Amino acid sequence: MSAYRTATGYSLLAQAKNRLALILLAVFVPLWITVAKTVATPALFPFRLRASGEVLHAGGDKITMISGSLNAVSLLVGFWMFSAARRTSAFDRRLAAAGYPRGALLAAKLTALLATATVVSAYAVAWMLLYWRPLQPGLLVLAVLAASLIYGAMGLFLSLFLPGEVEGMVAIIMTSIIDLAPQNPVAATTANNPLITLLPSYGSLQTALQAGFTHRLTVTPLANSLAWLAALSAIALAAFMRRTRVHTASTARRPSLSGY
Repeated sequence: MSAYRTATGYSLLAQAKNRLALILLAVFVPLWITVAKTVATPALFPFRLRASGEVLHAGGDKITMISGSLNAVSLLVGFWMFSAARRTSAFDRRLAAAGYPRGALLAAKLTALLATATVVSAYAVAWMLLYWRPLQPGLLVLAVLAASLIYGAMGLFLSLFLPGEVEGMVAIIMTSIIDLAPQNPVAATTANNPLITLLPSYGSLQTALQAGFTHRLTVTPLANSLAWLAALSAIALAAFMRRTRVHTASTARRPSLSGY
């Protein structure tokens, strides 16, 4: 437990030291939501909610604000986790080789992911509440959190395979565009295509639209989010375990975590 607490503290410290991510959180998220609210048309737009099959009518600005917020938090949390994991990867390997429990390192990364995603999601929803009152604010927070966790896990996953932060950022941006652009019921004619149910943010967007414009609670779409989160997390954690595998017994003293 002591190893977990120590590793978690330094993982959170590594997140807090990412000044670019903090600036993006303070500026990028509210700017994206504000632009979506002010530029998109407030005219009512009919669309079919695939989660329940019902046809809803909602302002185009509110729909775009939901889609934009999911896009913003996905990019930010994905980049944040990718950057932190890249910066500490070499030190993680040295810690594991010196005998530090890999389970504690893994649990610390998952805790940092949850903490980062929760803060970013709450911040994004708080900004949306300045412009609009969704019918189910709590469900909206859950929907945004699901998207944040998926892309945070994706950032951890990509950090183990891509050589630098530029490559990671480009991969996350392109994935987010391919993921969310076809699902926007205002901008895309493909929003009713059954293939969109396979996209990472399908569950989050459907749940967010449901939270914003209905009093229903259909959690089925979140199964999609949980499947993506479980798959990306499992692959990332398996790759981490393989990268930090100790092939020979080490008698070295357990090192300090000051290298974070």
